[in-house]
Amino acid sequence: MKTAAVSLLTIILLSFSGAQAEELEMINRPVNTNGLTGLLFTTAPYTLAPGTIETGFTIMSEDSAVPSYTSTEYRASVSAGLGHNMEFSLIESYFHKKTNITTNAKERGSGDAELSLKWNFRPQSEDSLMPALALLISAVFPTGDKDQQFNQVNNWGARIGLSAGSEISWEDHVIGVYADAQAAVRDLSNSLYRDRYGLMNAGILLPISKQRNLQLFIEYSFIGGKNVTGVYGLDYSAMSYGLRMVSERVNLSMGTQFMQKQIDGYDNSGKVIGTLSIKY
Repeated sequence: MKTAAVSLLTIILLSFSGAQAEELEMINRPVNTNGLTGLLFTTAPYTLAPGTIETGFTIMSEDSAVPSYTSTEYRASVSAGLGHNMEFSLIESYFHKKTNITTNAKERGSGDAELSLKWNFRPQSEDSLMPALALLISAVFPTGDKDQQFNQVNNWGARIGLSAGSEISWEDHVIGVYADAQAAVRDLSNSLYRDRYGLMNAGILLPISKQRNLQLFIEYSFIGGKNVTGVYGLDYSAMSYGLRMVSERVNLSMGTQFMQKQIDGYDNSGKVIGTLSIKY
């Protein structure tokens, strides 16, 4: 975790050294860890502008005391804005896990690829408190390393759900409130790995600088109903806190997540997360 924190600090210094604070005319909406517009984990209903491409890189480092391990996930994403208030994203992951601190045993391997589509079918009207709504659809492909158990699925997986959110003007600031809920399935044709479960995220974004380019966010995440253990474990709930620095093109988010795991033999753990994205 210390190495990841140093790396994230280096990213901050390289990305924003010498940058001047310019007031943003509207709230900037970077992609989240899943490659869709949002916070760290919460997906907002808004989409990238048509023709906009955004690349993202995420580091998530988790330390666990019981059982003892350190796991780091690296995610790369490519997202694009389409016409008719739509956007899609493609993400790929790579894992590095130290499973025994005493013997320094390590495991490495790729994770499954995910392709997601978001359609904002009810945009938020200007100066309206009615939330925007978006449809979320994701497909999970079995590209992960099954020998190291870094895969989410063995044959296929999918998620479908809704995202809702409002961005409220308050004096010179814009406050964002977002939430999403999805139903997920995996390997329905395989009785050994078949699973159905739900996931939910909710968060609030609060600009804390006059120029709106420094923002605070708080998120709640929940996964429930899982029966098959995967690379992300079984059921858990989590709270995340962090800061986001944005410009017209470069966006950096850093946060900490506290996870309460609902699985025997696993203690609660924490994550350090950093996401850097660039719009083109």
